[in-house]
Amino acid sequence: MTIKLVIPSPTIEPGKSKFQLVSREADSIPEALKLMRSDVDKDLDMGHCKIVILNSELGQENFPETLYWFIRRHDVQRIEYIALAEPSAKALLELSPKSERLAANSLFLIFGQEGTETPLIVTVYMYDFYSRMLEKGKDPYLPIITIREEAYEINRVALFNKEKIVMTLSTEETGIFSQLVRKQSQVVIKASEGGLNYVLSVEDYDHKYYISESNPHNPQINMDVTIKAVAEESNQPLFDKDWTKLEEIAEKQIKDRYLTLFEQMKRNEVDPIGFGLRYIATHHNGEKDWEKWNQIYPKVKFNVKINVILKGTGVIK
Repeated sequence: MTIKLVIPSPTIEPGKSKFQLVSREADSIPEALKLMRSDVDKDLDMGHCKIVILNSELGQENFPETLYWFIRRHDVQRIEYIALAEPSAKALLELSPKSERLAANSLFLIFGQEGTETPLIVTVYMYDFYSRMLEKGKDPYLPIITIREEAYEINRVALFNKEKIVMTLSTEETGIFSQLVRKQSQVVIKASEGGLNYVLSVEDYDHKYYISESNPHNPQINMDVTIKAVAEESNQPLFDKDWTKLEEIAEKQIKDRYLTLFEQMKRNEVDPIGFGLRYIATHHNGEKDWEKWNQIYPKVKFNVKINVILKGTGVIK
């Protein structure tokens, strides 16, 4: 266990943040904390802890047991952020980016989306993650933090069942996932056909879905997605082209990406979107509904309808 302690300084300048790392190895978190108290000259108040970073290896086994201490501890805030680290949490805490004015402040600005806003950074609070560990029909997930060229790289997400990591999303899949769980706009969508390549910048995004059981042998989840976007970049002039055709190209490729992600989640038996929670919330037979959903989900068919509205090509004729 490693704790990053901020050292107050009269001057606040980028790259001049001061901190102290205290690290101890023990059989349990309380024991490690007890040993740490002999290494510092001030009492450790966990109420000031703002983010918990866990080694990705912990996500492979006994992950709930690691989390219980943070939930049971009376002075740990439930609103602190939680994330996974690769290769290790300690290596991540040792990093001090040049733009950082206060120790670890970069991570607070990133996850609080006060310094940057991007759909690739998925913020998870401790209370939300823990509730998903217990909630039927809604599985947990965590962002993955890595180090690249002395800076943080956060553009992937790990999906859990109730016990461990079962799949890791790529950068492109993370963007789609962020739209599904947070309805995030500000996403960049690539589309291409033949020699035409263009990039759409999403300005408005929304989706809705319903679960159909009209055919008990063929359950379906029907989702309608509406995307309003402008063309941000293209290798060919787009103003005089058929905008309807451009929308259709993007719709087909976005649909394929959504279906691929849904099928992967179904194959790995995880449901971070909350389809199962929606199902049991709209039925009234209690535990029987949950048992029925576990039978439905492995054979459910996803139908996705994408509606792309091109608002402009980014140029004025």
